[in-house]
Amino acid sequence: MKKFTAWVKHWYRYKTDEPYIIAAAIIGALSLLGSIALDHKKRFYVYVLILILIAIWALFRSVTFKKNYVRQFVDENKFEGKNKGLDVGTGTGYALIKLARDTKLNRVYGVEDKYQYTIKRLEKNAYLENVKDRIEITTADIENLPFDDKEFDVITAISANGNQLSTPKKSVYADIAFEIARVISDNGTIFMVNTPRMTKKYAIEFENRGLKVEYMHRRFERFFFLRAIKVTNK
Repeated sequence: MKKFTAWVKHWYRYKTDEPYIIAAAIIGALSLLGSIALDHKKRFYVYVLILILIAIWALFRSVTFKKNYVRQFVDENKFEGKNKGLDVGTGTGYALIKLARDTKLNRVYGVEDKYQYTIKRLEKNAYLENVKDRIEITTADIENLPFDDKEFDVITAISANGNQLSTPKKSVYADIAFEIARVISDNGTIFMVNTPRMTKKYAIEFENRGLKVEYMHRRFERFFFLRAIKVTNK
């Protein structure tokens, strides 16, 4: 029960990256239930079950599985001797707050892309996690990061459904990869979570710039349609 309560608290605090998928599936399931009640077409129950499973899948994909990637990365890398971290497209701030709370970094910066509006939720989460004095939040276009070359020792970039990090246009993801590679320090580390397709695109961009790419793996990653990479600026 304690674990379930913690999971609900986590979901409420950081929300889900895919609210429209979950909402559409739940509305569809309720609509079908209404149709079954009126027309007694019990064969529709199977579709109700499918829609409910889709909603549960999307919820666990963003609230549990994606966050587990971040947790694994942070737990394996405390970054002693490192100074500054950056979370690109920070959303409600899970990766940003995790870096600020559970590593040796002196300060962590968060950049929210221009198409999102989650700053108030992010600031509230930072306050609740007691890290508000260790982070700095900036609203900017992540294709043009407002930072100096080689400024950060650690960079995280966790995609969300429909944000810039998940945009498949080469003109977008190539610019983002260039900017991330530009601001990472020598021997710095980049961590990204995205769909398998987008992860591969970013991996190619980083490798073309001479960075070392290593794929991280978790069980059921194919089922949840996610891949993660750890990139080192050698």
